[in-house]
Amino acid sequence: MVFRREMHKGVQVSPVRILIVGAGPFGLSLSAHLRSRNIGHRIVGRPMENWRLHMPNGMNLKSEPYGSHFSAPSAGFDLAAYCRSHGYEYVDRLGPLPLERFLGYGDWFTSQLVPDVSDATVTEIAAAGSGFLVTFADADTLTAQQVVVATGVRPYANIPAELRGLPSDLVSHSSDHCDLEAFRGRRVAVIGAGQSALETAALLHEAGADTQLIVRGRRVHFIEPNPEQISKLGHIKRPTTNLCEGWHCAFWNSPFAFRRLPEDMRVTKARTVLGPNGSWWLKDRVEGIVDVLTEHRVKGAVSAGGGLQLLLDGPKRSSVDVDHVIAGTGYRVDVTRLPYLAARLKSRILTVSGYPVLNRSCESSVPGLYFMGAPAAASLGPSMRFVAGTHNAAPWVARSLARR
Repeated sequence: MVFRREMHKGVQVSPVRILIVGAGPFGLSLSAHLRSRNIGHRIVGRPMENWRLHMPNGMNLKSEPYGSHFSAPSAGFDLAAYCRSHGYEYVDRLGPLPLERFLGYGDWFTSQLVPDVSDATVTEIAAAGSGFLVTFADADTLTAQQVVVATGVRPYANIPAELRGLPSDLVSHSSDHCDLEAFRGRRVAVIGAGQSALETAALLHEAGADTQLIVRGRRVHFIEPNPEQISKLGHIKRPTTNLCEGWHCAFWNSPFAFRRLPEDMRVTKARTVLGPNGSWWLKDRVEGIVDVLTEHRVKGAVSAGGGLQLLLDGPKRSSVDVDHVIAGTGYRVDVTRLPYLAARLKSRILTVSGYPVLNRSCESSVPGLYFMGAPAAASLGPSMRFVAGTHNAAPWVARSLARR
């Protein structure tokens, strides 16, 4: 198919068949599958940007190495192959997988299978005829027949309502920080009980910060049992999927099974399966090490001597004085928060609790507009929140786009 420059409101624009917005695990996986089918497309973004700029130094992935590789159209491009080709030791199970190793893998995957990523920033996606008009901050406007949004979770960072509106030098989200060494010697409260909160608290403590972890629940949960303590028979009884271990994982990792659940249950499970909890290897870095205040909820905050006094509702403390608060409170998907989707286009996207309603191929109620990653979790299951989801989404989206 040959595309020619066309006119839109008197301005010449370049047409493309398919545009992928985002070059993280989902966007890269889809591009690799499309290239293998010789389907023309363009992918824009900075490869692995969210992982590179919005994850803390020293972080380890929650997923085990066996579940941390991208979907590829052929064998030989998983994490094990990357480690072999670079002379790194690889252990399929019993991670943890360091962020730096994962970023190296992402760069290698990109160089091998997706070498033509365009470093361009989308400013608006609007409906135009039977397709879309896409403008950029640093590239020429184009039209696309299909658009795939794969921009990761960063736009959905959630800060509790009680802390919203406070200055960023006092309150931030866990995804705002790469270098936690900046908090050495300072009093920092971390709010949350999931992986990001627990690992942020551990890294802060190890960086020399006076760290307080505040948890609403009665206790902090870690993934059990520790795989190092499971016998060979135990491993047989706990089969692995790309998502997790145990027989229940086969269900949560199956979009076909998940889509049979009632809608309200799917929305709940999309957010709560595999969390909030921490990896088994985090337990020894948190329990008895970090000061954890359980059964306490933040109900507000007031300025206090250059810092904050957190007002608490709980049985032990009514307040905590800190220099900074980091919300490790995860992400709350709401596609209306995507700033580059034009208002009229947003109004046509059918949603449920902020999630776009998608078919099995991740296509929304707007024909030709697809969503991959976390926004697909309520339609295809919790694997969409993890790298494992690339295997459940990329091949299907590629097939759908190929049929068009």
